[in-house]
Amino acid sequence: MSTAFQFKQFAISQEHSALKLGTDAVLLGALTEFNHPQNILDIGTGTGILALMMAQKYHCAITAIDIDEGAILDAKENVKNSPWNENITIVHGDIHNTNFQQKFDGIICNPPFFSNSLQNPESNKAIARHTITLTPQTLFQCIETLLCDDGKASIIIPFSEKKLFCETATLSGLYAIAEWLIFSKTNATSPNRCVLQFAKQWQPFTQKHIAIRNEDSSYSDEFKQVTRDYYLFVEK
Repeated sequence: MSTAFQFKQFAISQEHSALKLGTDAVLLGALTEFNHPQNILDIGTGTGILALMMAQKYHCAITAIDIDEGAILDAKENVKNSPWNENITIVHGDIHNTNFQQKFDGIICNPPFFSNSLQNPESNKAIARHTITLTPQTLFQCIETLLCDDGKASIIIPFSEKKLFCETATLSGLYAIAEWLIFSKTNATSPNRCVLQFAKQWQPFTQKHIAIRNEDSSYSDEFKQVTRDYYLFVEK
């Protein structure tokens, strides 16, 4: 049975990936803004969803890396069947053991962040979901090394992890320059996710917020606005 999910300009097959497509990745891709990038790095690409969203948005060169063999199979298939097969390079490897010949204008990552929860007994899901091979320290060290001096890096994490990630980024010489606070519903009292953006150069910090659903569980107008270029069910 096919597990493909159809977006407006591409489809995501997720037959082999340890973790399936979720709203987090789509929101991260939709909310991330880079400054006329020439090349972007997607760390932990999974199905390739973020690489494809960045290719659709910027039509530039994308490098997407993942340690999981199943994810690589899906990412390669999804990229091959997309309009941007020539733009995206898929790399099977460990980010901190891979030698890149360039730096990147933009880096995007939906990192493993369940550092305080019970580890999944299935090893591939454990690697994908826990800070085993990609700790915050490793992630930000890689970002600091691979990001251009005027580039930006975007991640999405649980709001509860924000303090840890921001402190770790600071220790790596990176500044938090922007955040989107993500609420599950318009009447929620606290965010459950946040999209954070980092840079090597200090910039005035900006903060915005978005609610995914209304009180009646329908999608909010602001959620539909930011995802309108991607989701089929959202009209432009």
